[in-house]
Amino acid sequence: MKKFVLNISIIHTARTWERIRLEQPFEEMPLDNIESAEAIIEIAEEIQNDAVIQKFIKCKDYDSWDWEKETKGYSFSDTYIEYLAEKIITEEYIN
Repeated sequence: MKKFVLNISIIHTARTWERIRLEQPFEEMPLDNIESAEAIIEIAEEIQNDAVIQKFIKCKDYDSWDWEKETKGYSFSDTYIEYLAEKIITEEYIN
């Protein structure tokens, strides 16, 4: 499950990175393409350490897992992961 969640986090972090890139002046990020790939993996690993994500990974009964309850408002893993990715990208790379 840990590797599965990390892979999902990488995908959603990359999507978020690209969305933010397109919103920037001249559609540029502070890192080039090679550096951004490394940053995306690092961000996904940081997301992996989030308390809610860790709780999900360790969950014994995924059928009873409730993302909205656990995250206080995010209905699915993708919206929560993209929220975390956007927060990290904005704080660590944009601002």
